[in-house]
Amino acid sequence: MQHVTHDKLTDAQLNLIKSFRFLKDKQELKEIDSLINFYLERKLDEAIDKVESDRKYSAEVYESWLNAPKPTSSK
Repeated sequence: MQHVTHDKLTDAQLNLIKSFRFLKDKQELKEIDSLINFYLERKLDEAIDKVESDRKYSAEVYESWLNAPKPTSSK
């Protein structure tokens, strides 16, 4: 994975910027934005699924967390 600094764009970012010159109107920009969001959501879902699988999380685990006693504040 490429190290990202705040003063330089990654190759992926530069490639996206170059691609934007072919967009014809705001509707196409909205469509591209939607595609990028869909892609990132899918990648996030895959990462979450992997963590759940690796840690053997299940609906029962989440349910137990929801039903666990809440810590009390001692102020």
